Amino acid sequence: MNILDEEKMELENFDFPQEVLTNLYALIDIDNFRQHRKAKKRFIDQGVKILPVMHTLMTSEFKTIRKEAIKIVEHIADKSSIPTAIETLKDSESEIRWIAAEALIRIGRSCIRPLLEALIAKNASINITHGAHHVLSKLTIDNDPEELKELLHITRHGHENPDRIPVFAAKALESDVW
Repeated sequence: MNILDEEKMELENFDFPQEVLTNLYALIDIDNFRQHRKAKKRFIDQGVKILPVMHTLMTSEFKTIRKEAIKIVEHIADKSSIPTAIETLKDSESEIRWIAAEALIRIGRSCIRPLLEALIAKNASINITHGAHHVLSKLTIDNDPEELKELLHITRHGHENPDRIPVFAAKALESDVW
């Protein structure tokens, strides 16, 4: 059994409708580029109504499934995906974490508050810190609070003094901007 067959078996366990499964099979068959692109477009064209499926797929053990799901989340860029995208910043694959950060950037500044809350959480990992830095570097503007600008600086070197990150995230969260 090859990896594509294993991925298809896992998809069947999610109990999606047959039409969704058929499109998912095409989506993860990255060797068949034409079929893959058509499936991706069909999902993106469905907009926010397909997001619960994509959010569910982020729990897959297979990198290809998670990667293709987060790409669709990024293209749709809806606020309902903020929790999933932030959680995906913890993914074991750096490429998937990067796409999750890009999804947050596309969603826009409405992701800043939940991102700050994630940085305050005791389980905030170095991966969330790096993802937060990438997001904040794209979304921070000149008239943002100084605490957020300082947090941007601290997250760049989060591994050096990780205890400061939740403190500055909390200070940034206290401002009335969010």
